[in-house]
Amino acid sequence: MKSIIFKSLITISIFSSCVIGEEINKENQLQKSKSLSNTWVDNGKLTTLSKELLDRIKKDKSVAEDLPFYGLYIGIKKDIKKKKISPTLNKKLDKLYYAYMNYLIEGGIDWKSFDKYIETLRKKYDYTVAYEHYKPPYSAKKILNSAKFNGTFGDIFDNVEPRRFKYHKLKKSLVKFIDIKHSGGWKLAKVNRTLKVGSVDDAIPIIRKRLKLEGDLNNCSEPMNSTVYDNCMAKAIKRFKLRHGYKGNSVIDRATRVEFRRPVSYYIKKMRLNLDRIKWSKRDEARVRIELNIPAFRLYVYEGKDLVTTMRVVTGKPDHPTPVFSDVMTTIVVNPYWRIPESIVKKEMIKHLIKNPHYYDKQHKYLYDGWGPEAKRVDPAKVNWKKYANNKKHIPYHFMQEPSYKNALGKIKFLFPNKYSVYIHDTPSKRLFFREVRAFSHGCMRIQKPRELLQALSLFNSNIDVDAIMKRLKTNKNKQIGLRRRIPVDITYFTSFVDDYGNLHFRRDIYGYDRAQLKNYYASSIFKSPKVKDKKEKVNKKSSKSALKNKEKTKAKKSNSKKVVVKKKSNKKEVAKLKKAAYEVIEIGY
Repeated sequence: MKSIIFKSLITISIFSSCVIGEEINKENQLQKSKSLSNTWVDNGKLTTLSKELLDRIKKDKSVAEDLPFYGLYIGIKKDIKKKKISPTLNKKLDKLYYAYMNYLIEGGIDWKSFDKYIETLRKKYDYTVAYEHYKPPYSAKKILNSAKFNGTFGDIFDNVEPRRFKYHKLKKSLVKFIDIKHSGGWKLAKVNRTLKVGSVDDAIPIIRKRLKLEGDLNNCSEPMNSTVYDNCMAKAIKRFKLRHGYKGNSVIDRATRVEFRRPVSYYIKKMRLNLDRIKWSKRDEARVRIELNIPAFRLYVYEGKDLVTTMRVVTGKPDHPTPVFSDVMTTIVVNPYWRIPESIVKKEMIKHLIKNPHYYDKQHKYLYDGWGPEAKRVDPAKVNWKKYANNKKHIPYHFMQEPSYKNALGKIKFLFPNKYSVYIHDTPSKRLFFREVRAFSHGCMRIQKPRELLQALSLFNSNIDVDAIMKRLKTNKNKQIGLRRRIPVDITYFTSFVDDYGNLHFRRDIYGYDRAQLKNYYASSIFKSPKVKDKKEKVNKKSSKSALKNKEKTKAKKSNSKKVVVKKKSNKKEVAKLKKAAYEVIEIGY
């Protein structure tokens, strides 16, 4: 009997504890939902957090109509003006917070789809193609929880934005271009011929206004509406061309005319995209560091904010792209050997070896049975090179070029060991440094002034004896020097950036990464505000498009039957001048 009573008491206690537990859970859920509902709107009033959020977005002039959440922000402002403060507004503010905070932290690049694109390039080519990106160390959800606990966002909006690669200066430039757009933008100059100083054209006032808006044209006495291309405008054209990566001359050529046909929205897209690339770059900035920008074809050495030295660079071809990544420089090699990759042997050397096995002897490129110091020389005439042509068969021998002035790596090599087997090095082909587009290598980075880079590194490494190295460079004796202070290296891809003198720059998308990333940028909607249209309208548009296509096809057929071949006249003197101009590049601030 006692045991039955005891058991019943236990069951009652368990039942009551379960009921109490359920009630506690319900209360916790209610408190949670209540705290969520009170985050932005409380008792019909905006909370401190909502006021801070709206004030921040108002001050952030980079928030404009080309962003997907801009319409939501404007809608919320209208609701507040009309005093429509309800639970619905709370949901809208919550959505706005996550949209804006993710915009600040991550931006709009769809890295998953871009990684797939990079993977297709890897399959297409026989070597490593890479674009490393580093997830920003912030979470919008955690930030909001912290803000709710503290009752304020504090400085978090400023803190989540990057401080590297002159991010804030580029953002200021973006705001300037957004202001230009809001003021009506600039007219597109349609010029179909080359213009030089003294030329007269109706498009010149349009070009002059564009140069003035961007800050290239200053203190000129010539009236803005003048159709004459004067000397003062010529200086502005030089500056404009240098900022866009062209030759520093005053000729308004084909490439310059293309730039003058581009609307302000084109440059706004480019700046937004590059700001988002900075967000996914490494956030830690070493005091002494090397930065290399592929589209700018330039290397920079920094100590803090100070520029120690800068030089031109030759990077990988579009079908041999230099990988984008960060690493650490550890070693300098004086009088390096060049271990020629098998891919280069197969693609470029075999065709010559089949005809003449000793074709590369004059270039000091010799065949070995291995890479090590004990590797033995092999006679290339004893190898059946046809056996390895046009197939994936592995060549069991290795070509190595001995140290000399003819060596493809020049006289100095700078190593930062990485899985892509790329490095920075000297080159005997100095003429390529005077080209506008300097994408000629197989992926490694050739530098214009290797001795200057060596001297810059010696400032931070006491074991680098520059005088002793200079004497060794006159010989062909190989030597490796380990850096006592290892230098971080960032290989970047910025097609829009601000230089160390405050000048805004744009560069060509040599690897097509801009184009690939813009395809899914902000889910393909950042540049077009989503509009709901009737099905009838869509059907009509489709039918009209198909009708236009049919018309174009019929026109093309007719025109093909009446084609006239026009031969272009070539002036030898003009060609010679252009070739000479290719070696007379002037750059802003350098």
